[in-house]
Amino acid sequence: MPKASLATLAQLRRRDKAAFDFAEPTIAQFFDRALDEGYSLDTNGFLANPGFFQAPHRRSPHAETDIAMVGCPLDLGAIGLAGARHGPQAIREGSRNFGPVNDLTGAIPFDQCSIVDYGDVTWTRTDLVTRVSNDIASVFRELGSAGITTLSCGGEHTTTYGALKGLSEAHDDTFGLVHIDAHCDTMATWGGDTINDGSVFRQAVLEGFIDPTRSVQIGIRGRASFLWEFSHDVGMTVITSDEVYEKGTRYVIDKAHEIVGQDKAYCSFDVDGLDSSIMMGTTGPEPFGLSARQARAILYGLRGLNLIGADLVELNPNRDPTGASTHLAAAMFFELLCLLADTRVKQTQSTRPTQWHER
Repeated sequence: MPKASLATLAQLRRRDKAAFDFAEPTIAQFFDRALDEGYSLDTNGFLANPGFFQAPHRRSPHAETDIAMVGCPLDLGAIGLAGARHGPQAIREGSRNFGPVNDLTGAIPFDQCSIVDYGDVTWTRTDLVTRVSNDIASVFRELGSAGITTLSCGGEHTTTYGALKGLSEAHDDTFGLVHIDAHCDTMATWGGDTINDGSVFRQAVLEGFIDPTRSVQIGIRGRASFLWEFSHDVGMTVITSDEVYEKGTRYVIDKAHEIVGQDKAYCSFDVDGLDSSIMMGTTGPEPFGLSARQARAILYGLRGLNLIGADLVELNPNRDPTGASTHLAAAMFFELLCLLADTRVKQTQSTRPTQWHER
């Protein structure tokens, strides 16, 4: 092939632009303001804002906050290997590799909503019941009462009980549920603990935090399946991972919208819903699960539901020293943030960009 002509090279060089001279105006405008406020694309260096996806850290609920991300570093009730308490910090560190643009939708959540990293829940005692029913619940009650959408990062799945308790009290409502998991988590008492990561949704139903007839559990499989009779007995819709594989994600999405409807709902994502070949860094890995693409497609399809909160739980980074599980979990956490940002814009019919410097 002959060498490129000078005219061809001149034409190509006219396309050569500065690093942040983006043709897409929304991206250019975001970086114009965000870089000046401390946002960075350098994933290896020091970050001025080391929170989830570099969100500004603000502890007090504020009327101008749309979404608060909260860490719940807890694994006292885990039925399996300990270590999920390290999940929130691992995802904070892993999150620097994601954003600010959702490559599927083109949206920038920090342009859509005022987003903060609340930090981690402060523990007042060492026992599980206090931490779940009081410490976690009080944070989410305060945030929910301020009209803030919450995104919780566990920690074991028991943390979801505290989030649901606080939000249910704040909204004075019972929620629908979209639950992605290998396990239904509706077993009875285990080892004397009424609330643990295997019983969280049984107790949430019994306490009136979620409506079982408006609840969909997706990706269920594994050797513990005989423990989930309660789900079927109370009318929860259980979709196995085999059904997802055989019927497709479109079927799952349609079923979720049909069952959950337009009343307030909550989304809980246990990372062991993903196949153990790609998610060994979790408390209870299970083979024959969802692929990353299937999980992302389902989360994308939940747009249109009236979500008031969501969580991602059970990342156990110690079980995967390669860091692959943390990397994937952080990506899914970003998808949840984008889902909530799109939902919040629809709920409020407005946008309110994140400000790293308080005005």
